[in-house]
Amino acid sequence: MKRLLVAAAIFVCHSAALNATPIGITLGSTRITPFFATPFSDVSGVPLNGQSLSLNFVFTDNFIRLLPPPGFPQTAVNFDISVTLHTNADGFPGFGSGTGFIFDQTGQPLQAPVVLGSAASDGGAIFLGLLPLLDGAPANTRFYGFHMDITLPNNPGCEITDEDLRLFGGQIQVADQVVQGQFGIGPHVTDTGSTAILFAFALLVLSATSKIRVLGRQ
Repeated sequence: MKRLLVAAAIFVCHSAALNATPIGITLGSTRITPFFATPFSDVSGVPLNGQSLSLNFVFTDNFIRLLPPPGFPQTAVNFDISVTLHTNADGFPGFGSGTGFIFDQTGQPLQAPVVLGSAASDGGAIFLGLLPLLDGAPANTRFYGFHMDITLPNNPGCEITDEDLRLFGGQIQVADQVVQGQFGIGPHVTDTGSTAILFAFALLVLSATSKIRVLGRQ
């Protein structure tokens, strides 16, 4: 019964996504990286009237590959897809909300829709986050884009001025230290390396570094 409910939810969301506004995202060359960021402007000028936005972020030139354990490089379970909507609000703009999922090359969802993480800043920014590995996506997933259904806050007179997308590899605990997770962009990226060698390398780097910068949502 649970599988049937999940399948039904995926079907409903896939049908809704067909009518979503497409947003093309260029990922660039094949590589392994802990971070990716790019601006976009497809919803600039949209007012904050409490309405809903249905958005399809489509990777136009490549795909994202999440790298499974046990070796390195490896994508952390808290791999984060973060969308920031900057507004002209003078101070706190209010919280956005919504649901989202990642999808494959044909546009089919790779997970059931999940509630987005939500935050906002006194600088007028609205943050929305999707954590696919924490919400049922397979550890070795390849995905070609993601869908978000967003409900904007109701803040009359304010509007979205610019936007950006950020992907974070997450954080991995190695012994008593935290290192950055990584993910692949495009084909021909390594699933895992030699666990013993790469763990030893990570520990050598940590021992030579007094402070590790950890990426998180901003």
